[in-house]
Order: sequence, then C-alpha cells, then structure tokens
Amino acid sequence: MSLADEELYIPAAGSRFVEGRSFAWNLVSTRSTQFDYFDDLLGHPEWKGRKILDFGGNVGTFLVGAGSRVNHAEYWCLDLNQDVVDQGQRTYPDAHFVHYNRYNSQYNPNGVRYLPIPDFGIKFDIILAFSVFTHIDRSEMLELVGSLRNMLAPEGVLAFTFWDPHADMSLSDPSHRSVQQVRSYFDSRADDETVQQARWWLLINDKLHVEPGEEFCHQKRAGEPLESYCSFFSADYIASLFPDATVQPPESPEWQHCCILKNSGTLSHSTEVGQPQKQGDES
Repeated sequence: MSLADEELYIPAAGSRFVEGRSFAWNLVSTRSTQFDYFDDLLGHPEWKGRKILDFGGNVGTFLVGAGSRVNHAEYWCLDLNQDVVDQGQRTYPDAHFVHYNRYNSQYNPNGVRYLPIPDFGIKFDIILAFSVFTHIDRSEMLELVGSLRNMLAPEGVLAFTFWDPHADMSLSDPSHRSVQQVRSYFDSRADDETVQQARWWLLINDKLHVEPGEEFCHQKRAGEPLESYCSFFSADYIASLFPDATVQPPESPEWQHCCILKNSGTLSHSTEVGQPQKQGDES
C-alpha cells in the first residue's frame, strides 16, 4: 500500500494471480527515507514517547531511518498485505504489525470491500501515510483520512503524501529531468487542456481518467488483480479538500507533496509542526 512505486519486485517466471495468494513479490518495499521526510516536514518532533501509526507501512522500513529515535513498542504498522505484515513482525518483534484486509485491486485483490480501519483501542500522536493515497481515488481518500483523524490523540498530527502532477520533480531530486511530472506519465496527453486544468485524475494501467466520479473507487469497481492504479492531485486541490491543513512541497530527495492535519494543541518539538517551508520547490 505504501509501496514506493519504482520499487516493484519482478515476479518469478510463470507467476500469475491465484485466488487466496497475497503476492509479496509485488508488494515489498525497500524504501527507507520515510522517517527523514516526515521528520523534516513535521519540524523534528520528539518521536520517543509518541504512539505512531504507519498507515500502509509495508514491512516497517520507516524504522530503518528512525533508528533509536522511535520506540518500537510505540510503533504500529497497518498494511493491506499479510505477507509484508508477517515479514515486518519478524524483523521488528517489539513493534505492532496488523493486517488490514481491505480490497484494493493493485495491492490486495483478495480483500474485503468497505472494510473499516480496525479499532486499536488507543489514540495515536502521529499518523503517517507515505505513498498510500497515491493509489486510491478521491472518495476513498476522503473516507480514510476522516477515519484516521478520528484515531488521533487530542494533540495528534496526521501527515500523508500525494502526487502533484504539475510539480517539477527535478527541483527536489536533480536526477529527474526538468519537466513537469505529469509528462513522465501521460506523454502527449499532458498537452491536453482538459488535463492541464484538471484538479485531479487517475491513471489505471495506461488509461487516463480526468476528475472521474466514484465509479472508479476500489470499493465500487471490479478492477483487474495487480493492475497499476495511480492517482494525482494538485496541491491547490488538496488544500481545498482539507482547508485546515498545511500543504508542503516535496522534501528532497522525495518528489511527493505532504498534507499535514493537526488536532488542537501541538506536539513538543524544536519547531512548530507543519511550519511552512520555503515555497520555491512548489510549481
């Protein structure tokens, strides 16, 4: 679910979708930059002593970057795939890894539709979602963000990433070409005025859907197992959907923007959580 999209494992020869299998080969992420990304954008909070939910945290590689700055006993990871959850629990036995068996055509084609987020019986100080809402539609994002906000402690913070298709990825990662991100995915379709003016869209396999209705929501649509399903939202549109949020430009070397939502009060940290960063990276 939080899979870094360029890090798909290649399936073994002869592999195919089989009912009942979770396909860990297609879901394991090796990305370990999440902690530094959120630590910077949240203003370097005090992580120890905070209950942390890594929503779509895969095998828990957030903990690789965190090192000793996070107590494993205070870290929960929730992911769609049972195999990565099991692997994470083996790697970090003191942390809490929980399977979220919700349907998603790309990452959990055997899951249950409309399955609510499980009740952990606790409130979280920090909830993070890295490259999770980049693979669902607007309606499902709004539903899940609402559920996650209800899981926050009174002074908690929720931070999630999203792709702004108008952003120039090279500003945060010089290894990328100095072109609009949208052109890397949509080629000539990026010149279409409808696409350029759209607030959000989906790219399912190789087909572009501009500001579609809820018919493409995973929970309504019968998708192809393990299909590619990517969503893109402009920074302005995310700000309009969450008017009480702080929307941050990418933090190098990442190219995803971040939406930060806080409950009343603040965490103790060196600078204010969600303090605006310089806006030069935002197109």
